[in-house]
Amino acid sequence: MRVFILLFLFLSIWVRAQQKQGKIQHIHSDKIEQFRDKYPGQILLSGSVRMEHNGAILEADSILFDEKNNYAKAFSNVHMISSANDLTADQVDYDANLQLAVAEGNVVLRDAEQTLYTDQLNYDRKLNKAYYTTGGTIASNESIINSRSGEYDINKQINSFDSDIVINNKDYLITSKSLKHYSKGKYVEFFDETFIQSKNTPTRFIKTSKGTYYLDEKKAYLENNSSVHSDGKMLQADKLFYNQLTGFGKGEGNVFLNDPNEKRFIKGDYAEAFKELDSAFVTGNALAVRAFEEDSLYLHSDTLMVSKSDSLSLIRAFHQAKFFKTNMQGKADSIVLSESQGKLSFFSDPVIWSGLHQITGDTIHVFINTAQEKLDSIQVRSNAFAISKRDSLSKEEFHQVKSRQMLAIIINEQLDWVQADGNAQSLIYLEEEKKDTLTQALEKNLVGINRSDCATIEAKFKKSDIQIISCLGGANSKIVPPHKFSEIELFLPKFIWREKERFKSWQEIMPTQLKLND
Repeated sequence: MRVFILLFLFLSIWVRAQQKQGKIQHIHSDKIEQFRDKYPGQILLSGSVRMEHNGAILEADSILFDEKNNYAKAFSNVHMISSANDLTADQVDYDANLQLAVAEGNVVLRDAEQTLYTDQLNYDRKLNKAYYTTGGTIASNESIINSRSGEYDINKQINSFDSDIVINNKDYLITSKSLKHYSKGKYVEFFDETFIQSKNTPTRFIKTSKGTYYLDEKKAYLENNSSVHSDGKMLQADKLFYNQLTGFGKGEGNVFLNDPNEKRFIKGDYAEAFKELDSAFVTGNALAVRAFEEDSLYLHSDTLMVSKSDSLSLIRAFHQAKFFKTNMQGKADSIVLSESQGKLSFFSDPVIWSGLHQITGDTIHVFINTAQEKLDSIQVRSNAFAISKRDSLSKEEFHQVKSRQMLAIIINEQLDWVQADGNAQSLIYLEEEKKDTLTQALEKNLVGINRSDCATIEAKFKKSDIQIISCLGGANSKIVPPHKFSEIELFLPKFIWREKERFKSWQEIMPTQLKLND
């Protein structure tokens, strides 16, 4: 019995202590009044009022105190002080049972990392979280954040925002629909449409809907097909890293690098970009597309490198490089496109096709008229060889011109004239046109082969035909009639017809395992 009484007394004391700990304590006020009609069950405390609850101090000019319901309503110069933060407002309603404070009018919540300003704030002391829905501003040493609604987790020092968010810093401006701001870590996470713009250079900005941005380091780790923009250029990818201080960017998955000023874009699986996107390399199904007035030039290789300095802009395609244009196609181990100079250079086993014509050599340069955006000429250095099928049906009959060097002129996007210099050789099928007496249609009849060796040969291209205009320097020419074709070699030395390697569409220059959509 004695043990039971002692246990009962102990429990009673413990319960009272707990109740006392959970109750609002009145510490000081200049005046205590009671107005039963106006404030039933409450007392009015005024004059330097000071109260305490679970480690928090509540100060105000006046407080309506409901001791029974453990509730306080503070007016005028309200100040609520906790160990890690303090709250000021015109009015605070505090429910001690829920440990919930509702502050209104000129609300300010301060801690070591930031200061929050709003008109109305709900502060949950149990969770140590603050909420607002009527618009608020958060100020720190680094930036100012405005939003329509927000939540501040004071323990974790994380701000969560859901609408109309603006982060203003001396270096950048961020607008977003949804993000989290980590005060201690100095970074933000994005969950919806977000725009990050440089203040010094407004033409440099980032678009994203998911990612992380480090405010001091100005580094962005982005997902969901985000994009980086710099002076009109753009880098876009499934996953993207960008350093605004150095101008370095890295993209992975569905990479798209666009430069409208150069009328060119590049696609690939992986890319790294430098110098504010002026320079880059792209790998994995890399494809560059350069727009011209009438069609586009498609360029593919294992790796594409873009570089720009002053007025020079280059695209280097190396290892298994191929290009396609409606009126011309080609391949080599490496191809270099000088966009500013209008020059397409082929190195290591190059070949070019145009219509029924094929050109090979050790090195080939194709020149582009940049003003008219049309192909202008072709220059072949060392082992130049031009071949044309006599017609589309012939299998073994080819017009041929070869020399050390060669210059070909292009008119109206078609091969028109060739000059072959240095040990020039040619083998041309000669034809004459006759009109059929019945149908009046023109028919071509083979009359012989013109076989020439000269220092320089000039030839005229006409559809599938090649006509020798001149043979200069040590000329040695002969015409062989058809019945004596078996007495001569019908192919010049090192003749190779590479039609099987040719591509009929731009999709065919891509790896067979991946065809990109047009």
